[in-house]
Amino acid sequence: MPFSVATFMRDLCRLPHRGAATANEAPAIELLMTALRDLQATVTVEPFRTPQTYVPVIYWLSGGIIAGLVTFSWLGWVSVGWTWCWIILNWLFFNWRFSPASRLPPQATSHNVIGRWPEKESGKEHDTPVMKVILMAHYDTAPISLLYRKDRVGSFRLSIAVSLFLMVAAGFLMIFEQAGFGSRWLVLFRNGLIAYFVLQALLGTLGYWLYGYSNGASDNATGVAAALATAERLQQVYFPGMDLEVVLTGAGEAGMMGSWAYLEKHHASWPKGRTFVVNFDTLGNGTLRVIKHTGTIEVIEYTNELMNTAESLLEEKPFRGVVKPDRWHMADFDSVWFVRRKIPVMTLTAMDARGRMPNIHRLEDQLVLTDVSAIPVAVDFAIQTLVRTYQTFEVTAERL
Repeated sequence: MPFSVATFMRDLCRLPHRGAATANEAPAIELLMTALRDLQATVTVEPFRTPQTYVPVIYWLSGGIIAGLVTFSWLGWVSVGWTWCWIILNWLFFNWRFSPASRLPPQATSHNVIGRWPEKESGKEHDTPVMKVILMAHYDTAPISLLYRKDRVGSFRLSIAVSLFLMVAAGFLMIFEQAGFGSRWLVLFRNGLIAYFVLQALLGTLGYWLYGYSNGASDNATGVAAALATAERLQQVYFPGMDLEVVLTGAGEAGMMGSWAYLEKHHASWPKGRTFVVNFDTLGNGTLRVIKHTGTIEVIEYTNELMNTAESLLEEKPFRGVVKPDRWHMADFDSVWFVRRKIPVMTLTAMDARGRMPNIHRLEDQLVLTDVSAIPVAVDFAIQTLVRTYQTFEVTAERL
């Protein structure tokens, strides 16, 4: 039976949520495994350790800074050094680099679900494929966040940037004060920073404590459905030498930990220069966009062979004027780790006319409020990009 996007999303969204390492993760995994097996994939489930949400990470990162500021009057240079350690951890985390703070307790076990269709030619599987394709989407759902309210969402990046600036300022002011340049105003400013960081930690996590998780119809049942639909289409075309995987990651909303765990475990075995990743994330309620820039203060550029091919397609029918390049500076995507490792990757998402993803991280992220018209466009665009990329490789007898 052909894969049905509507049926799959209906079944997945019947779960109230799919929070990482919660009771709802297991039935979600069963649905994903069934869908992959129906597509004749070999399925594996890989566990990994992760924070259950970003909430404890926020508390560690904010608490570390607050502790340094509070104890400065008694511990002096010790507090200065402690604070700078936490400034670095915050900088890494909020600029979407791996931060050891993500390894602090409490930790839970989530899972990645992987479906694979090895390349075969004349009944023989080849050790070195001509081209490896990874179709990726996170299946977990986000904690509700007050920072994603309609009246605040536009200032999300600014809020993080201001917090990072104030952390760095606090670190330098502590050095000046400890070096003997203190004043009553510096003490007042330090106390003000303590209050600010406490307020930011509470504001960033209060939505989760009040409302729990979103249902995640748009973010990211749409992406999972698109990855599966793309895999089905690719299997219908003869691509000798193509090794195909679908990777459905857990804990995407806990710091993209599922995709990080998958990359760390497998990247050494991938054919260098011939591995390409397409990431599908939040394809509801908007028109299709190809992400070119992300990042908070550090700008992350999506520049690689796959993106070059994708950008050439933007100028051709049927995609001209329909699919557009764009940027996203509120958090990041699972693809960020691949950019950091210089593995060619493309992220496809949907945005409205204001450049936003409506309803994400909110109670409104329900199937009944989700327009899925961008999914078939994303599938077509991903396939055309991969076909063009595949055609740049010559399938020779030596490779096969």
